[in-house]
Amino acid sequence: MPTAPTTPSPNLTVEAIVAVDAPREYRLRPRDRVVAYTAEAAGTRQLFTLSLRGGYPVQLTASEKPVSDPQWSPDGRRLAFVRDEEIWVVEADGSRLTLVVAKPGGGREPRWSPDGHRLAFLSRRRGWTQIWLIDAPVPRRGRPATEPKPPRPAVLTETGVDVDGYQWAPDGTRIAVMARRGPEVDESSQIALVDVATKDVRVVAGKRSVDVGARWLPDGSLLYVSDADGWFQVVRLTADGHDRIVLTAGEREHGEPGGGDGSAPLPSPDGSRFVHIEVHDALQDLLVGELATGAAPRRGRGRPPKTPRVVSAAVAGSRINPWDGVWRSVGWLADGAWVAAIGERETAPQDLWLLPVPGVAPDGSRPRQITDSMPAVVRAALSPARVPAAERVVVKARDGLRIEGTLWRPLNATGKRGGRKVPTVVIPHGGPTAQSFRAFSPFKQLLVAEGFAVFDVDFRGSTGYGRAFRVANVNEWGHADVHDLVDAARWATQQPWSDGRLAIHGSSYGGYLVLCALVDEPSLWQAGVDQFGDSEIAESYRHGDRPGRLDLQKMMGSPDDPARIEGYRRGSPVYRAERIETPLLILHGRKDKRVVPLMAERMVEALEIESKRFEVHWYDEEGHGWEKRENRRDAFERALAFLKANVLDEVPE
Repeated sequence: MPTAPTTPSPNLTVEAIVAVDAPREYRLRPRDRVVAYTAEAAGTRQLFTLSLRGGYPVQLTASEKPVSDPQWSPDGRRLAFVRDEEIWVVEADGSRLTLVVAKPGGGREPRWSPDGHRLAFLSRRRGWTQIWLIDAPVPRRGRPATEPKPPRPAVLTETGVDVDGYQWAPDGTRIAVMARRGPEVDESSQIALVDVATKDVRVVAGKRSVDVGARWLPDGSLLYVSDADGWFQVVRLTADGHDRIVLTAGEREHGEPGGGDGSAPLPSPDGSRFVHIEVHDALQDLLVGELATGAAPRRGRGRPPKTPRVVSAAVAGSRINPWDGVWRSVGWLADGAWVAAIGERETAPQDLWLLPVPGVAPDGSRPRQITDSMPAVVRAALSPARVPAAERVVVKARDGLRIEGTLWRPLNATGKRGGRKVPTVVIPHGGPTAQSFRAFSPFKQLLVAEGFAVFDVDFRGSTGYGRAFRVANVNEWGHADVHDLVDAARWATQQPWSDGRLAIHGSSYGGYLVLCALVDEPSLWQAGVDQFGDSEIAESYRHGDRPGRLDLQKMMGSPDDPARIEGYRRGSPVYRAERIETPLLILHGRKDKRVVPLMAERMVEALEIESKRFEVHWYDEEGHGWEKRENRRDAFERALAFLKANVLDEVPE
């Protein structure tokens, strides 16, 4: 009998990796096993629903503009979402699409009041990110009005304060608001309770720490994360505001500075448990802890003190994620026995899972994957036999600070006799207040497959390593953090698997650090790829959007302060462009508001004056990053070809 021809294992390609586009923004329907999410369809992101019991997704929208941030009404009959900076509401069956908040003004982050009668949303219509309230459209009842009057929004929070996030209280009378308050822009972040009727504001957390991610418990108490002890811990503020009960402990992060969905602690429906993250080794676990043991201790007689007590009641949580990766919670099912969560790792994109809660879910319950976003051809190309395991690396910086990172090297780059020697691509992350997680980033694996070692470096200023490390690049942008990258790169060249050649590739703040590294140690590198990075940070402050400006001011002060001018100039690589010795690729979006096109234009002008080797490409319809698939593909192809030509000395086809 003739044997069937064998098919060679597929190789990883740019075409394949840009075809992986996982669903995002999962939202559980109240009291029902249905999830809403956004996913790409017909060239943009649309709104879908999916039963957790099985079946096919239902597409609710057919929009030319991308849809984002779906939010279920409390009765589960409607969904609010954002499209083109406007807020819409649609029935759960896709009928009765209603525009609720229009432009000019617009809005984002819609959140239903607990009774479903109002929608809160964020808007910058007065130049500040404020909470506004508007009457929600009423489900169809009887004959519609002959001349319906559109509802008018009313502002809730004050000007002068940009709201980072917010959550309705269970009774609908208050909203917990996360924001930086006060005249000074510093490292603290507060949680305040705003009375919906009177607009009275009472700050309850974060006067000298970063306190974020507030979520309400059924009894009116709050869960949030705080770095008051130097690490993000989960804290419960009792309903009377008299006690802060610390529920986690140790030198590990149990939250992150943004406090957004996926990183905030979530209480179970009955308030007896909570799920939270724990960060370690560029991974993120999900742990479930008991809240009953965190009950406030009994207070003695007499008037309560003005300063709330801080009580430690930390207990070891149970890890519920089935494998190592980067996990984020979505929500609890109504019975409290399951947590819906998103999980991803280097070789698998983010997908939705149901994770059983120990001691609550039925015996024998196992984690269940709900969605599968990985094309079979990409799964085969990223099989364990073809992809190297990640290695955690510790490097000592020149000032003695411990710098951690993750390394991938080709399987044949063993560092032993007969092994291949390879160049290294150093990749600094964006932010800078962020971290290089071991998440799904297939371009890195493509670089490895092409013969590069890839080295993610968590320079000072990164999250995941405690407050002291996170603020270690304050007043040091483009200086001490760049030294960390240079020191890590030098470490790589000294390894037995290295051929001594280096390149650096980064986006946003990572792109800025690419430019800084090329001017700081010009002879160290063979090539650099800068995607939408800054070149002159004082000008970026003056021209960029407000969130980016506040972040820069928080860490570097105002460029108009005479005492800060030297630090701003030192951290602006455009003034030292003459030092660059290696080819540079610059990619930037024409509609970028965070790092405006002027930043690339200034760098290109300086490079032209100095007769440097560089390439620049603009994406006319893109902002801060690449949303369109064809642009992601083009950027990957340009970066890969550039690195191969200038590091591997391959002649372009």
